[in-house]
Parts: sequence; structure tokens; C-alpha cells
Amino acid sequence: MQYIEVEYNQELRPLEAVLSRVKQPGDFFVCGTVEMPMPRVEVEGAGTLSFPVPDAQIAAIVRRAKRAPYGRGQETIVDTTVRKVWQVAPDKVKLGGKSWAANFETILSKVKAGLGCEDASVSAELYKLLVYDRGGFFLAHRDTEKADGMFGTLVVTLPSTYRGGALRIRHAGREVTVDTNTVDPSELSYVAFYADCERRRRNTNRRSRKLLRSWIDFCEHRMLRRKSHGFSIISTVREGFRFRR
Repeated sequence: MQYIEVEYNQELRPLEAVLSRVKQPGDFFVCGTVEMPMPRVEVEGAGTLSFPVPDAQIAAIVRRAKRAPYGRGQETIVDTTVRKVWQVAPDKVKLGGKSWAANFETILSKVKAGLGCEDASVSAELYKLLVYDRGGFFLAHRDTEKADGMFGTLVVTLPSTYRGGALRIRHAGREVTVDTNTVDPSELSYVAFYADCERRRRNTNRRSRKLLRSWIDFCEHRMLRRKSHGFSIISTVREGFRFRR
């Protein structure tokens, strides 16, 4: 990976000193697990998923999935030496269940608290479903804006049997490694982070991992997006959150 050296503006040191004393309400990432009734997840061609997701359904999903691309500049590229993962488009996935809407709001409220934006109006929408099978990975990268107002990513992991696949997140000289595996099949795990974080999905060693990705208003993913008075405030959100960190 190549880096560009940028000369530091020494005149900003007094401002840096002032900002370093500002109490920050959140962090650049948040993660956890929630015990709840599993959502009803229907995937076109694979039916309604069981949990932990059995091998037969994993195979059925992969047969109908496509290799996930990644962005490089203005291009969108499929290259399995950089990203090796299967994806299913959101219009092929139906999420529901009697308590899912309320339970997802519970996850979203925890995410808002962890990222320090409890007072913001934040929403998340399904972006895609991903399957990391044996040897699946994604090299270090940053998310590109996939919708107006996007400022981060929320990953919800469905119960399945696998090993490996930890998510490494880096920001401003700090790095964390998050294992999104769940101990119990009644648990969902989640991790969310700001869009300017660098992240890497390490190799999955055994069987498969399912990820529901969405957009954040605040997926592999939900997109998090934030709006005010019915219109997007992309610049304010992006610069505001970066500035505060």
C-alpha cells in the first residue's frame, strides 16, 4: 500500500492542543452482541434461512451470488486477490419478523451511543448480504459513499459456524480487531464504524460467515445516514464527525 506524505501545518498546533482537551462522547467504532429472536431472512433461491445457517443453504446462496467488487478511484473492479467474497443484492433479500423492526432499532440506538451521535437522527438501510466462505477476505480499504448522507457502516452478522474472519479497523493511529462471531445461535453481533476508518477482513478459516450489510445515516452492511429537516447534510455530518475525533 502506498502513502502520500503531507507536510503538517505547524500553525495548527494551538488548535490541536485546544481540541485535544474536548471531551469526546463516542469512539470511531462500536461493537457488541444482542440476544433476541432471529429475524426472518428470505433469500431468493435459498428460502427462509435457518440458524445457524446450514451448509445446504450456504451453498444455495453462493450459487445465486456474485463476486463482490471494490472501488478503485472512479472504477468498480472484481479482483479476488483484493476482495474474495460473495454478495447478494438487497432486492433478493427480505428481512422481517414480528419483532425485527423494534430489535433493529435497539441495535441502532447502541450504535449511536457508541459513536457519540445519540442526539442525531440516524437511519440504516440494507445494502447487501455477503457470504465469506473458506479463504474469504478483503484487504485494507475505506468505504466509499454509497448514498447521500452516508457517514459510516454497520455490519450485522448472522449466526453461522466458522472460524477466523476477524475485522480489523484502524483510525488516526489506533487499531482494533473485532471478532464478530457469536457464542449462541440466539445472538446477533454488530460492529459499526465511521467511513474514514481503514478496515480489513481477515481470512475465514472454516465454513461460512453471513453478513447483513446496510447503509449508515449512520452494511458488509448497513449504511448509516443522517438527515435534518428532510434534507441531507452530507458536508456537515462528514466534517463534523471527523473534526470531533
